[in-house]
Amino acid sequence: MVKQSRSFVVAVVVFCVAAAASVQGAQNVAESTVSQAYLQPVSDWPALHPNAAGELAALPEPLPVDETLVRIGERLFHDPKLSKDGTISCASCHKSNHHFADNVRISPGVAGKEGRRTAQMLRLVGHWDKLFWDGRVSQLKELVEQPLTDPVEMASSIEHVMAYVMAKPGYHDALADYFKEDLQWEQVASAIAEYIMSLDAPMRRFDYFMQAIAAGDMAQAANYLSEEERWGMHLFRTKAGCVQCHAGPLFSDQQLHNIGLAYYGRHFEDLGHYRVSGQAEHVGAFRTPSLRYVSERPHLMHNGLFNDLNGIVRMYRHGGPRPRPKGDQVNDPLFPETSPLLVPFELSQEEENAIVSFLKTL
Repeated sequence: MVKQSRSFVVAVVVFCVAAAASVQGAQNVAESTVSQAYLQPVSDWPALHPNAAGELAALPEPLPVDETLVRIGERLFHDPKLSKDGTISCASCHKSNHHFADNVRISPGVAGKEGRRTAQMLRLVGHWDKLFWDGRVSQLKELVEQPLTDPVEMASSIEHVMAYVMAKPGYHDALADYFKEDLQWEQVASAIAEYIMSLDAPMRRFDYFMQAIAAGDMAQAANYLSEEERWGMHLFRTKAGCVQCHAGPLFSDQQLHNIGLAYYGRHFEDLGHYRVSGQAEHVGAFRTPSLRYVSERPHLMHNGLFNDLNGIVRMYRHGGPRPRPKGDQVNDPLFPETSPLLVPFELSQEEENAIVSFLKTL
């Protein structure tokens, strides 16, 4: 009887191990099969998620810039004397070795003051339709001016900047020679904006992969993205629904969405685009950030509170945060509602890891 029991236990263990191996084997086959589906022209790839904002794409071509104006703008961008107390430059918060973002969650401004949002990456900013986390402006000159005059950031004024530029021959003469007219703030802002537009966007493995696909060199494409990374790209485009907001060369639809991180009525509260529009549907709505270089940036989301890509994917797998009103909030017309685009979906640990692996190729 004892021998029979032992034999039964051994048989069960062997069966379980075999079953697990079979499942893993089937998964590996599925991963390999799906991965192969991406070694062909984009037009023949598996169908996108039905609500996709668009197809994935390689980096856009660099914008045309005037190199003379870029050089002037670069000097201004790095000059702390533009700030009220002469301690903060544009480059203080937008560091070149951090993709022109910052390596701290909240960048300190004059006198160590801190705002609510993490500094956004300036690479590719010339391709954006909406600027700042809340999408409040669309022109690069406005992007330049607002941090300069913000009391928490550079706390300066147009008058201060112009007095400084006019008194400094290196700036005054260069700008006057370029524009051939009396200097105004618009010309100073144009120079800084021109420099920002010139910031290069280094290619990553995904871009080389897309180039190889476009050239019809599928063997080379397979060298740029592994099977797991291509599987992650497939999940990103389909089951996980990431392409509902993250698509195109910027990996952003450039639209405003509430993903449940307004922290309404709590510490870290940020009402997002509502502060711009005054419309209740914009409470907690922020512009979709680019996923370019996302694994190389230490602080993610508008408040920089996230730094784990697996954790972020897991959050979306559960349908995103969905705060519920309590007490007086029940009848509050401004209580934010998480975007209906976010719905729970099934995702294994291996699939989650594959998506993160793909994100690291961007």
